Amino acid sequence: MTEPPAPSDLDIAVVGGGVAGVYAAWRLRAAKAEALGPLLRAHVSEDGRMRVGLFEYSDRIGGRLFSVALPGIPDTPVELGGIRFLSTHAHVRSLVQHFGLETRELPVVDPQGRHIFYLRGRHFTGADWDRLEFEPPYRLERGERGRAPGALLTEVALRHREAAELHPERYRDRGFWNLLLDELSDQAYHLVRDAGGYETIVNNWNAAEAIPFLLADFPTGAIYRAIRKGFEEVPRELKRRYHDAGGFVSTRHRLHRLDRDDAGFRLVFDHGDPALFGSGRRMQSEIVVRARHVILAMPRRSIEMLHPDSFIFDSPRFEDDIRSVLPQPGLKIFAAYRHPWWQRVRGVIAGRSVTDLPIRQCYYWLTGTASEGATAGSILMASYNDGASVEFWAGLARRPERYVPPPQACPPGVAIPEDLRGATAPAALVVEMQRQLCELHAIRVGKDNADGVTPPYYAVFQDWSQDPFGGGWHFWKIGANSAEIIRRLRKPFADANLHVCGEAWSRQQGWVEGALATANEILEQELLMPRPSWLAVSEQPS
Repeated sequence: MTEPPAPSDLDIAVVGGGVAGVYAAWRLRAAKAEALGPLLRAHVSEDGRMRVGLFEYSDRIGGRLFSVALPGIPDTPVELGGIRFLSTHAHVRSLVQHFGLETRELPVVDPQGRHIFYLRGRHFTGADWDRLEFEPPYRLERGERGRAPGALLTEVALRHREAAELHPERYRDRGFWNLLLDELSDQAYHLVRDAGGYETIVNNWNAAEAIPFLLADFPTGAIYRAIRKGFEEVPRELKRRYHDAGGFVSTRHRLHRLDRDDAGFRLVFDHGDPALFGSGRRMQSEIVVRARHVILAMPRRSIEMLHPDSFIFDSPRFEDDIRSVLPQPGLKIFAAYRHPWWQRVRGVIAGRSVTDLPIRQCYYWLTGTASEGATAGSILMASYNDGASVEFWAGLARRPERYVPPPQACPPGVAIPEDLRGATAPAALVVEMQRQLCELHAIRVGKDNADGVTPPYYAVFQDWSQDPFGGGWHFWKIGANSAEIIRRLRKPFADANLHVCGEAWSRQQGWVEGALATANEILEQELLMPRPSWLAVSEQPS
């Protein structure tokens, strides 16, 4: 369905249809005059509401929340973007409860410790870390032996927590990688990086941010929850409610240039096929919108892609603030199988396995069951990787040949689409993915098969380092004073009603909670809107 165009004159233009943008647009449009601050109340329309327009680069609302139902498995969508949230995430939890969305627990470990570690050519399981005599294939120093990788990392963070809280300026100028190597041997550092599954978390970002991030977001015994219909259901529901309140959504609109004018702002959009957006290309269809207020709910890369003559770039401080975060490469691959071969081969049914191969993390997303010869579909998050390994898969993704599954891999009666929401994985990527999965699970790969393991019948992937995102999440640079920068970006120019929000500019980077918290702070602290009764007080500073 084609969206009706937004009016050319708006009270508020929200640019960016990720969760922060659609949340802000919904709250602003749904609010009646009495729920608006004095800054906005003077400009309500005849219906007593603000004229709000939401503009999105792509052809969908959701940003880095991207849930896809694989063929034959409609009830368990996969998450190519954000996966989960914690009970401490007050904004997400409140919104999920307010909308009545059903959730489920998302385990990280197999309850019996059968999940696999394959590091430096050796296989072992999660249960092995509990054995006193177990020695991983790393030359650890005496004081580093006998502890799991997560414990080694957490102990460093705990040793520095109090000092980082009392003297954040001392840690702000330290790289987290540098700090870890002051505390751990090089071998222990590599064990933490390899067995933890994430490269970017232990790289050189702002140590003052990294320490509370680790302790808050990866606590021992953490319980993660997922949305049963997919995390994308959150922005979908926000969009539905925004629509019901009479809000305008304009997809396939790339903000090209942002200028000031007498009314406030002049926004120039390029409207057309998102695949044809980009520098050096002629604009497909120029659309001009004027607005009194603008909210840029955009990550660093999207803002940097604006025309260099946009007025925001006249301010060196604004440019420095935008560049105070580092986009982090992130890529995911999901694969659907007719049979859950991992259960037969290794006995594992849940949690994740980790390797130093480029696939890095493998989650057992759905382990189906068989009865009377019929098998329910099963799903692996076959690869969740970040850092340098992203480019390995990006190279294979550039090969256009379509993956065609062998007949025995396909469940009867399940149609195999040629493409699925633009995320279908090509043949070269799927073949290499399957080879590495077999190596991770210690499965012998022969000339024509792998110990009888049937390959997937479908696979999807998403590389978040591509434009307009620039990365899957962001981390604060060494030296960045995040508290000051977050405050400045809420209203970067004293004489302009411009605001910037999103996960990139939050104290909970990498999480939907951070995106929602920054949007909410603009609404409450800059636009003076009251907090709704259903929204809990955040349990952590944003």
